[in-house]
Amino acid sequence: MALLSKNKDLIGKATRPAVFEVEKGQVRRFAGAIAEDNPIHLDEKAAKAAGFPSLVAPPTFAAALSAVGPLLQEIGLDAQSTMHAEEEYEYFRPIGAGDVIRVTHRIADVYDKQAPNGRLVFVVIETRGNDTRGKAVFKGRRVLVELKT
Repeated sequence: MALLSKNKDLIGKATRPAVFEVEKGQVRRFAGAIAEDNPIHLDEKAAKAAGFPSLVAPPTFAAALSAVGPLLQEIGLDAQSTMHAEEEYEYFRPIGAGDVIRVTHRIADVYDKQAPNGRLVFVVIETRGNDTRGKAVFKGRRVLVELKT
């Protein structure tokens, strides 16, 4: 797409939900990968003693469920010249082993700014994770920027 920021019809474009079944092994591996040693992420007995039904995923696990690669390809962003500018999440409840999370992404905004070495195209993506009852588990917002030379 030649002029991504001029194509305002991208705003509002959403993905079909991706469904993730959160498993105990995934929670443990993710916790280990980020050096999180809180027992509620690693030991089911500790999680239950803390009042949870099973292992609890670290909060940043939501980012692992929020990959936007296919969406970026679909709208024409070049992965080689695209950078991550911002990201934030709001959590409504912990994600735990046994949860089934439906994740959708929506393009909230597209705009550009002139830079000394080219034009910067900004894409704002909103992400929502809901449980099987449709209740919000988390929402995220990220800003990606592509340099057009």
